[in-house]
Amino acid sequence: MNCIIRPCTVKDCKVILQLTKVIAIDYKVPPAHLKVTLEALREDRFGAQPMYDCYVAELPSGQNSKKGDSIVGYVLSTYTYSTWKGRNVYIDNLYVRPEFRGQQIGKQLMKKTAEVALKKGCSQIRMHVARWKENENRFLTCCGSENLTAKEGWNLFRFEEDTLWRLAAHNKF
Repeated sequence: MNCIIRPCTVKDCKVILQLTKVIAIDYKVPPAHLKVTLEALREDRFGAQPMYDCYVAELPSGQNSKKGDSIVGYVLSTYTYSTWKGRNVYIDNLYVRPEFRGQQIGKQLMKKTAEVALKKGCSQIRMHVARWKENENRFLTCCGSENLTAKEGWNLFRFEEDTLWRLAAHNKF
């Protein structure tokens, strides 16, 4: 499918948040655990200190999804730094509405991410995907990625906000 891949606008943030909620349902995340608000999403992209990049896949003029939106996918990423490789892009979400999957839209979003990464001097794109998301894992492998868990045995760790507060409050661990 021939979609337009373009930067997210302030107006698009409402759809991005809706699609993020769809992803959360797929991952069985309770709605109460979603802390990002529309205001935060807008401020964190378009405020004084942008925290992420986002590109949307939009249908040509006059076409809409089943939900009535012209946006059928998006990729949201941030920048990280590797002491071994330098600048990196971390993809937090790559999503295409189910009825539009298999039409090269995900590849178009990955292509845009790679172009932007190279333009900004990045050497890698990183992301994590649940082991049980077999189609997504296959898609990333087909795009040329390496599964570092399988290849090198890396584990992914996360510190939740309550743990951050405990760590910050103590001199000892």
